[in-house]
Amino acid sequence: MRFRRQPPVYSPVTFPSIWRAAVRAVRPASEPTAALGRWLTREYSAAAAVLFGSGTQALQDALRLALRRVHGSAVGLPAFTCFDVASAAVGVDAHIVLYDLDPATLAPDLDSLARVMERGVRVAIVSPLYGFPVDWEAIESVLAHYGGVGIEDAAQGFQARWRGRSVGSFGPISVLSFGRGKGWTGGVGGALLLRGDASRDDLETLQPEYAGWAAELRVVVLLLAQWALGRPGWYAIPAAIPWLELGETIYRDPTSPRAVTRAAAACLERSRDAAEQEAAVRRANGLALLHALRRGSDAVTIKPLPGAAASFLRLPVRLSRGLAGFSEPARARRLGILRAYPSVLAELPQVSARMDGAGGRWPGAADLARTLFTAPTHSRLSTSEHQEIVRLLRGYRG
Repeated sequence: MRFRRQPPVYSPVTFPSIWRAAVRAVRPASEPTAALGRWLTREYSAAAAVLFGSGTQALQDALRLALRRVHGSAVGLPAFTCFDVASAAVGVDAHIVLYDLDPATLAPDLDSLARVMERGVRVAIVSPLYGFPVDWEAIESVLAHYGGVGIEDAAQGFQARWRGRSVGSFGPISVLSFGRGKGWTGGVGGALLLRGDASRDDLETLQPEYAGWAAELRVVVLLLAQWALGRPGWYAIPAAIPWLELGETIYRDPTSPRAVTRAAAACLERSRDAAEQEAAVRRANGLALLHALRRGSDAVTIKPLPGAAASFLRLPVRLSRGLAGFSEPARARRLGILRAYPSVLAELPQVSARMDGAGGRWPGAADLARTLFTAPTHSRLSTSEHQEIVRLLRGYRG
């Protein structure tokens, strides 16, 4: 179908989950929020869960808590990651130091991480990208050597596992996101998970305010739009509207943390089974793509680390010539093959203003900003589209 266009990610939203969200939105009771918090503490081995209006808001308060624990320091961020990570650091007015990534695995370059710790950084955010787990024990060893606190930004890690444990269950502080592109969605939402020495004082300072009725209504409208337009036969409509900026990575200014809405929490509860089933499909499709592309192409795939069960939110692939290396660049774009993050964080004015001005080199991150693209793995790909993605990637010429 000529009009058909694939979204890069599909997070299942069913009409029953929207109905549940709408009903809960108008009932002044906290049942869905409390039930979601209890489930998250069990699933992610946490002592407590605090629910926010977005993952970025949760990450802001995670940073505030971590900085209080170490009595203040600069914050270490991966040089290549979602711009919302930078937004959270800006939101707490942090001094920022960047560390590099290994472009072959998307994991932190441990030597680079150690160097930023030597510069006095005591809080570092680690972001497993696209559902590809990182070696948390190796990272924690570096942080522990310097007395640092690691924040696991598991926004993209739903259903990914490292050595049998869920991504999002590592370290003293983890953050989840439930935005529309995260695999399991309530339209919006995020969670801050605390472990170990999470104290009563910590929890008392992490009580975001309720956002109000307007926010409840907005969530229901967002869910309806996602349900109606987030399918390949209709996605071309919102994708063609420039101000929606779908498929683009842009920096968004931080906002004050607010509590998750009842509507979002109810949708998350109702759609969890569908999200888990979708994650199983993504994993199967991602592994099939890796197998099909194991040789004979100039497109370089990222392979999960030994011990990792990636959830393949998307399939990351390094394309040395960008879309120009495809025989049909426009077709690749319509199939959902899109650029990842377009720059290292240091190129954002909001970040560079909070760096020490000494400059830095992040060759791994710079390579990823230049060459990393992602292909969809979700269930709304038809068999013929899956085969066409394989054909295009096999025929890629760098």
